[in-house]
Amino acid sequence: MNQYLTNRQQQILDYITHEIDLTGVTPPRHQIASACEIRSLRLVSHHLKVLEQKGWITCNSSSAGPITLLENVRSYRLTISGNVEDGRVTLKKAV
Repeated sequence: MNQYLTNRQQQILDYITHEIDLTGVTPPRHQIASACEIRSLRLVSHHLKVLEQKGWITCNSSSAGPITLLENVRSYRLTISGNVEDGRVTLKKAV
């Protein structure tokens, strides 16, 4: 599960996770393309295939099939806020 993700792969995974949290269902591929500003559905499918190979999701073999998160992706996220002054980091909150 610790496979390195490119910025685009992370963006797509974040969007899918957000939509599942918001609506309870995974977004269709054309919605992923629109939200992530990807012009080609084929490219979206490629990124989804790579995310599947890296163990983050499973995809139905049909291009319109559902996408399923394999793990609780949210558990792999850590949000940290704070300040950097004079080379020192001051943490305010970690969620």
